[in-house]
Amino acid sequence: MSANPLNAQVVICGAGIAGVSAAYHLAARHAVRNVLLVDERPPLSLTSDKSTECYRNWWPGPGSAMVSLMNRSIDILESLAQESGDIFHLNRRGYLYLTAAPGRVGAMLTAAQEPPILGAGELRVHRGLPDDPPYIPAQPEGYQGMPGGADLFLDPALLRSYFPSLSSRVIAGLPVRRAGWFSAKQLGAYLLEQARRHGARLLQ
Repeated sequence: MSANPLNAQVVICGAGIAGVSAAYHLAARHAVRNVLLVDERPPLSLTSDKSTECYRNWWPGPGSAMVSLMNRSIDILESLAQESGDIFHLNRRGYLYLTAAPGRVGAMLTAAQEPPILGAGELRVHRGLPDDPPYIPAQPEGYQGMPGGADLFLDPALLRSYFPSLSSRVIAGLPVRRAGWFSAKQLGAYLLEQARRHGARLLQ
């Protein structure tokens, strides 16, 4: 009698980005050879293709676990981009936090001092002075060779010299650097292809 084709060492319920990622890591990274993904819908079709597809490691808050979680997640994203030839268009365009309220500038500075303590990278403050640290603008594509941490602009004119589309009302800005965008759909498709290549199966 032949073995039941539905038998599996691991059954993953749901073929969204979380389920596909789990199948990839089990099959491709940990050599689990009998992984079965089960979903009534086509893979990556319910909510995984509707996300904002953005990421950042800049999370204020004393003791926030999000910084270490996201640093590890971004390390994995970058390794996947490297092995796939960046098939899912990972970039480091960053996040930009702004304020037009004079009373919020102090709070922005205080909040920006927390993530570096948690491991999010260096905070560089730009006041429009000769001894300011250099600012390296983000590139529209790619993720390599960009600084981490964040750059806090306290000089509105200097901020608008790098971001000329900003309103004249903006008085301070914080570009977060280990942050950006990628195509979650293309990432999921790559992970599913690699999982199947290493023996994972999909049952719809």
